[in-house]
Amino acid sequence: MSRKRAGRAGRRWSYSAGSRGCRVRVFAEPSGVLYSAVYDPASREEIRKSLGHRDRQAAMLYADETVARMRRGLEEMRGAVPTLWRVLHYYYRFHTPSKKPEQRKEDYRQGTFWLRTLGPNFDLRKMGRREWESAERNRKSGAVTATGDLVEEREKRREVGWRSVERTLGFLRSLCLWAVGFRDDDGNFLLEFDPSRGLKLPREPNPNRPVATHDRVDAIRQIYRQVKMRVQRGLNRLWVESYLPELFEVAVGSGRRISAICCLRVEDLHLERTATCPHGSVTWGADRDKMGREWNCPISAQVREALESALRKRASLGVIGFGWLFPSPGDQNRPVRYEEVSVWLRQAEKLAGLAPQRGTLWHAYRRLWASARKDLPDVDVAQAGGWSSLEALKQAYQQPDDATMLRVVTHQAELREVK
Repeated sequence: MSRKRAGRAGRRWSYSAGSRGCRVRVFAEPSGVLYSAVYDPASREEIRKSLGHRDRQAAMLYADETVARMRRGLEEMRGAVPTLWRVLHYYYRFHTPSKKPEQRKEDYRQGTFWLRTLGPNFDLRKMGRREWESAERNRKSGAVTATGDLVEEREKRREVGWRSVERTLGFLRSLCLWAVGFRDDDGNFLLEFDPSRGLKLPREPNPNRPVATHDRVDAIRQIYRQVKMRVQRGLNRLWVESYLPELFEVAVGSGRRISAICCLRVEDLHLERTATCPHGSVTWGADRDKMGREWNCPISAQVREALESALRKRASLGVIGFGWLFPSPGDQNRPVRYEEVSVWLRQAEKLAGLAPQRGTLWHAYRRLWASARKDLPDVDVAQAGGWSSLEALKQAYQQPDDATMLRVVTHQAELREVK
């Protein structure tokens, strides 16, 4: 942007072209001779030189042309058009390795989608509403698959949910925000601004968040000891009672994610009784928490009984000392996998004659735990159950129920005028 300052009595004429970091100023000395001035970041001084004439129009043209040359030089020095491939290269190199394995796979999957959709040489600075809404529309309709492949035949397209579309667009937004604050090998920011600013992520208008009931819990409790697992005993493989009873009771009684429960270690258990923790406490490690945060929370008598049962079952399998509380039936050096415990719970539902809940399994019991405590302070529920955000707790986990809604519509406080 150019800026001209007209001369006034007692002041010199000057004209500035460009913006901060790439600006040229021309001005007239009292003698009338014109000079140029450019700030040098290396010496942190303004470099001046005489133009050798007094033609102000020519001086203004000189300033504009010099700024244009400086900008071209800066672009060449930076390398650096922020193409999608270039930004992804730095993202995969410096940011993705800090994530968990499943999150790294998701990064590569989403990156492949955008590379095939926009192209590796796409200048991210030019990304706007057209590209954003086009990707949203094509992903939702199934015209483009999760890997970026185009589905030309309409009858073969499969519409996806808004949550999948949100993850795809959310990855691009996260990539842009990260690039704005990251410097490349030459010390220059990958992006000077966030091109996704002002573009909204789609939201699922009717999210599917089933909540388990206590009737469902009671039905599973009656048969969960019938579910077996196959363990290695020397050269023999035996069928024994699975970890499902203990895992289920800890999940129902603590409200924790099943992935965190599977990764509990013996040293995480603090079963000594104190005034503030009459049944003991558990440390939920940051390396096994979705939010990367460590929690230390008291437990109930129900959870303590389940943990003690897990310790006894672990010892009966020949596992001693510290280590995984729920070691894998096939390998005691790693924890039981989510896929294994999910198969056990599905078997229990089938034995109990319960229909599967659509779109959920273990998480329905986490929502039950949160919803059953709506009458308690939110901050304490969030701390005990492992939520970093009260908004997430209230929107995604604490669900309305018939009994509470009935109390709402039948309860009425009387408001009277002050006399």
